[in-house]
Amino acid sequence: MEFSGAPLLQAVYWKVFSISDYVHLLHTDSEHKVPVLQEGDTDKYKIFLSELLVCISHKAKKLSSPISFLQLSTQREVVARVIQRICEKQKKNVLAFGYGLVAEKSSFRVKFAPNICNYFPNPSTATISTSVLWETLLSRVGDDVMMHLLENCSLFMTVPPNCFYQICGQPIYKLTTEETLPSPWLKQDCSIYKANILAQHIERCSLTFKGCSLKMSTVRIQHKSARKAHGEIMAETREMHFGSAVGGAITGSRKAKRPLNFDLCDIPAKRRKTELKHTDVNLFNSITAVQKGILDSAAKNFTLSDLIEPETTIKSICTSADRTIPSDIFVDFGKMLYSNPISKEGFSKSFLINMLESNFRGSLNLIERIFMNSNVLDQDANLQVSSESKRKKKVCKRYWQMVPYFRQVIENHKLCPYNSLLKKHCPIQLIGKNKSENVHGNANEDHINTSKTNCKSRNTLEQSLSNAETVTHHSELCVDKEDEMLVDDPYALLKQHNSIWQVYTFVRECLHIVVPESLWGSSHNKCCFLRNVKMLINSVKCDTISLSELMCKMKVEDCMWVRLNKSNHFVPASEHLLREKILSKFLFWLMDTYVIQLLKAFYYITETSFQKNKLFYYRKSIWQQLQKIGIRKHMTNVKLRLMSTDELESLQQQKNISLVSRLRFIPKTNGLRPIVKMCNTFGAQQSKDLKIRKIQNFNSQIRNLFSVLNYERSKSSNLIGSSVFGLDGIYRKWKNYALKLKESNPENINYFVKTDIKEAYDSIPHSKLKEVISKVMPPYIEEVYCIRRYALLWMDTHGRIRKSFKRHVSNFVDFMPNMKCFVTHLQEGNVIHNAVLVEQSLSLNESSSKLQAFFQQIIFNHILRLNDQTLAEGIPEYGCSISINKTVVNFPIDDIPGCSSVQQLPVHSLFRWCGLLLDTKTLEVFCDYSSFSCTSVRSSLSFCHSSKAGENLRNKLLNVLRLKCHSLFLDLQLNSLRTVHINVYKILLLQAYRFHACVIQLPFNQSIKNNPLFFLTVISDMALCFYMIFKEKNKGFILGSKDASGPFPFESAQWLNCHAFITKLSKHKLMYKTLLVPLHHCKRQLSKSLPTETLGLLKELTDISLHNDFSTILD
Repeated sequence: MEFSGAPLLQAVYWKVFSISDYVHLLHTDSEHKVPVLQEGDTDKYKIFLSELLVCISHKAKKLSSPISFLQLSTQREVVARVIQRICEKQKKNVLAFGYGLVAEKSSFRVKFAPNICNYFPNPSTATISTSVLWETLLSRVGDDVMMHLLENCSLFMTVPPNCFYQICGQPIYKLTTEETLPSPWLKQDCSIYKANILAQHIERCSLTFKGCSLKMSTVRIQHKSARKAHGEIMAETREMHFGSAVGGAITGSRKAKRPLNFDLCDIPAKRRKTELKHTDVNLFNSITAVQKGILDSAAKNFTLSDLIEPETTIKSICTSADRTIPSDIFVDFGKMLYSNPISKEGFSKSFLINMLESNFRGSLNLIERIFMNSNVLDQDANLQVSSESKRKKKVCKRYWQMVPYFRQVIENHKLCPYNSLLKKHCPIQLIGKNKSENVHGNANEDHINTSKTNCKSRNTLEQSLSNAETVTHHSELCVDKEDEMLVDDPYALLKQHNSIWQVYTFVRECLHIVVPESLWGSSHNKCCFLRNVKMLINSVKCDTISLSELMCKMKVEDCMWVRLNKSNHFVPASEHLLREKILSKFLFWLMDTYVIQLLKAFYYITETSFQKNKLFYYRKSIWQQLQKIGIRKHMTNVKLRLMSTDELESLQQQKNISLVSRLRFIPKTNGLRPIVKMCNTFGAQQSKDLKIRKIQNFNSQIRNLFSVLNYERSKSSNLIGSSVFGLDGIYRKWKNYALKLKESNPENINYFVKTDIKEAYDSIPHSKLKEVISKVMPPYIEEVYCIRRYALLWMDTHGRIRKSFKRHVSNFVDFMPNMKCFVTHLQEGNVIHNAVLVEQSLSLNESSSKLQAFFQQIIFNHILRLNDQTLAEGIPEYGCSISINKTVVNFPIDDIPGCSSVQQLPVHSLFRWCGLLLDTKTLEVFCDYSSFSCTSVRSSLSFCHSSKAGENLRNKLLNVLRLKCHSLFLDLQLNSLRTVHINVYKILLLQAYRFHACVIQLPFNQSIKNNPLFFLTVISDMALCFYMIFKEKNKGFILGSKDASGPFPFESAQWLNCHAFITKLSKHKLMYKTLLVPLHHCKRQLSKSLPTETLGLLKELTDISLHNDFSTILD
């Protein structure tokens, strides 16, 4: 009998049993039966059996038959044997957390398993090994069953009233993925759904569409049957007229040349487009219903053979195919960021084509790297060229025929004048005498006429090289001028980034020279690839492009070089798929290796602090000068010094290897911002794995230190004063302050001051930092902290499984030794409810002396206690001073010397602070959208170009909406109804901008007209998702009723949503004309149902003049 008291476990696992029921099921066909529960057993053992659950996943290995229940070992030996097998197979199992195979410097070896060691304590495993209760259970189930339970099943202990923790098996958080979980907004309130005007319109349209589709399918079936009957008649006619002449009867079903089972073949990449089907609207509902039906039927027919048959394994319904499809292979644009700025402009010596000679062997090596690499993703340009002796695969005849083409690629690469082309397309501006001029003068103007070539094959390689030689002559004359511009003027240098068009024309001409026309096959293929190159250059920081998109609209039949036989005979499907695969490998290599390495070789590519994730391209010669200025100023401000050669040698000889951080800079509007990342080890040369482990260990120590300081902060809240961490902290303190002030005296005048500390982190003296940290953790008190890392899983109100990874810190006084005590403690404190915990590690950490966050909070609290004069002058002993230019007040301060440049606002105004607009009179809160000014919304979004583009678009928008709907803007106790309406409209209007930004990034140029119902459903979900969040933020308020009355009914949210999307989409009428008509229709219906006063308020607050902050957004 299956256990029915753990909904979360039942949602993840195939079967959930109590240990008694599971063993009883195993006893079905066994002669040797020892009951798990016997007379005379203690109450502890009975409780233990009732709390132990056995969970079986879909892919769990079955118990071998026949089942043996004999005990031959002790519990310690069984556990050690299982841990050793898990470590040798390198499996993930909660039982083996903290254990590993023995290395040279290993300590704490396990007694009964000499090949493994224990490097951090695992209380659950120790309990299983030594507990009398587990020993009793082993004596009744035997070694084989116990080993099967610990290794192949997942065991959970129940902690009353309703929580569980895992003690063995694959971690449950590894089994829950976003793809297999239902959408969080599927469970809709019936009353809200009936009032959803747009959803009802979509439902009517979908029914009409289904009716039309049914009629069309009936017509197609009739037409198909008529053609089939006509074919049979024609076959009989041919048999009568030509059968005797041929000498035999002609059969109607001749053997087909193409394979009949096309499911066995890979679908061509250009046909595998992510179409947004009409069924996508109810996709999750359908899958969930199918899963439930299948699992229910499986439960009814469950037998012992499902547990012990070793022949077959049960697969999950939602598991994807094991093979890799082109839509899941991506070119990662992030590889071209932050190249080495010290290196010169040009390819490195280790670049693949630079290492190859333009002969037969070099061409063959290049072909092997492109086409015979087993993993298409391992196209790293810096890998060594495989020698002929290391070849594992024999080169086939098809690849031998490609040698002349790729020999030409190598020759063209070596002849291509990259530096001259760079100076031609991306010239450096001269700086001097208050004006700028072009380095190359008229030479660049001549280039404009010749570089804007289309993708036709009218220009030959010789013409391109001759044009490049002309540019080389001009560039050599201007080398001295280029050196003149290298001056210490960071503001002028920051403007010297190249435009997208300049970078694109440079890459385009390099491809035109290096890649022969025969490899493109046709100008159509070349144009398709160049379109993707332009998209790569115009991408944002986290963008990718799939192999399916690279192959979209590419004509394989135009490429003669992929053919084995050059004749135009009939091509089988398998041959066409092979040709398509060869072409896809070449295009992937060309984009992933050549184009990206070309950009890295000549540009320093980085994001900025003022344009979100948009990428800027600087020539390396420009960025080298910028970096020199940045390092010089950084060393002056931070008081860094260069290390001598003797100091470096002494560091290399030390046993404790120092870690090295890499310093890079991000452009700001008025300078450079330093960014430091721990990236390497300093000392003797070591393996890459060892370096990674060293860095991970250092990061783990930093996180432990941060957890300890947070623990001390929670014990002594006065350490940080009135400082807050994030919007949640702001909301709690601001709401309490605003409500108390309104109750006491609402007519009071409120004075506001906003300021900024110059280089708050960079200029911290180490002595003061140690002093601050020693106040939190006194060095004379020896305190040992216990840090427990664990994963927490729970099911939210919408039926979706959520997970988070947490740390819990305690000292030895508060330490709870086992997980049962710990989970009980969390339940008593109302921290968790109906949750599952997985303990990941348990470690000890002593106090340290470095954390920057506390310094900022404490020093800010210290400044608040000083008078205005000291505030303006700063505190030199802490290395900080106030940035006067960033200081804002709402009262006159003319009497303070040195503060004439401080911005003074009226007493009653909107005060901008931390992305918020605070009303200084009413203390209401608006959201500040000034950060989007002169920026693109697309640059702030990362869109996943996978095969589920429509689903990703919907989830992306709903997740962002949930983050932006914060209580600071929606709380009706803190803000007036008018303010809340304004905040809601702006949130939804920005969602419309994000919607447009995602739509234009859909792969394969998918348009709205292909499936307007899907996009209307996404827009409808915005209103529904928002209103559910809004109701959650304002519990206790009656927001609306069925007749659309009330302060904020659902009809108001729908009206604002429709108006916001109409406002944005009307700017792109040709693109969204299929959406605008139903949106206008729904808006008219909502206007009729809303009360006159409410509708008047909505129209007043959505006037365009009130939202000028959106007019400067570039999208």
